[in-house]
Amino acid sequence: KAYTLALELARKVDADIILATDPDADRLGIYAKDNKTGEYKEFTGNMSGLLIAEYRLSQMKEKGILPNNGMLISTIVSSNLAGAIAREYNLDFREVLTGFKYIGEQIKLEEQKPDGKKYLFGFEESYGCLIADYARDKDGISAVMSLCEAAAYYKSKGITLWDQMINIYEKYGYFKEGQVSITLEGASGAEKIKQMMDNLRNNLPSKIGRFKVLEFKDIANDISKDMITGDISSTGLPKSNVLYFDFFDF
Repeated sequence: KAYTLALELARKVDADIILATDPDADRLGIYAKDNKTGEYKEFTGNMSGLLIAEYRLSQMKEKGILPNNGMLISTIVSSNLAGAIAREYNLDFREVLTGFKYIGEQIKLEEQKPDGKKYLFGFEESYGCLIADYARDKDGISAVMSLCEAAAYYKSKGITLWDQMINIYEKYGYFKEGQVSITLEGASGAEKIKQMMDNLRNNLPSKIGRFKVLEFKDIANDISKDMITGDISSTGLPKSNVLYFDFFDF
């Protein structure tokens, strides 16, 4: 609904992109035109964050200013494509718990080290990102400026932001995400959630549906288990009532 009038205007004036922030301007949502169909495509928070990351890092590399000790940070619920981009540019990649305070914490920890990593970009799937280390929270204003710069750059190459998103998928592989939220209200709901979580912890499935579990993380108990080898290690994350399953689609 927030895009209704903007989409009407975009079609009227043949706009390339639509940009919108929330009231406190820390999150950014976008639509961009698909050159092939003329339709406006909605970006998820992952997609817009990844688009900025690829643009920023590729431009730094092209200009010879990409540091050799760079760091990219994302969260455990954000797209795994972030790791692929980090590897492409030889960056240290870190996954933290959901919440930008954890990204800010990593920036601070590295700044306190004599040879700490240089923060270059961080984002989370809920439409928030931080372009550089001038702040410790997501910033929709700088994200708008960065995407406008990217849009102008790619337009000079004859493509839109949507076309570039497809190029990113072609370069790194196709990644798709979805989100399901189930609300169980009241004390009875909280108890049911606890029972469900405890049951998963105590009766760890090797498969869920047709998907084989490759790795399981119980972040509350700081356990990361390789389901193939049985090896157990630390998650390295603060305690949180989160269960993480990594699947293989066979």
